[in-house]
Amino acid sequence: MDKTKQPGISFDTIFLKEMKFRRNPKNIGSDINIDFASNISMSDDQKQLSYELVCKVSDNEKKFSLECSMMGIFSSIEGKENMNLKQFAEINAPALMLPYIRELVTTTTVRAGLRPISFPPINVIALLKEKKQS
Repeated sequence: MDKTKQPGISFDTIFLKEMKFRRNPKNIGSDINIDFASNISMSDDQKQLSYELVCKVSDNEKKFSLECSMMGIFSSIEGKENMNLKQFAEINAPALMLPYIRELVTTTTVRAGLRPISFPPINVIALLKEKKQS
């Protein structure tokens, strides 16, 4: 990889794959738990990658839970390839997709009549690497 060039990868689209939401009529607890998982799949020709980022959010008293899965589609730009798609996915895809998940969680909790759940700054890449090692 030439570090002076762009990766040669296109972020083609992102979409909500699945969402589950449950709440108790009572106010949610003060401690919020956030967990992430990911799944990667490559096309047969290795030129397109699907990256699924799953987020689970709940309070410590189990009065509310939200699980959402977003799918990002990335592809190599022909003639400009400068980074392996799988390497790109492990490093950049979760960072690019996290703002979409953050917005979905905040918006959903507000529309459900709850206080907005806003993620603190999260190094999602480190969290996912830690999960793989355990």
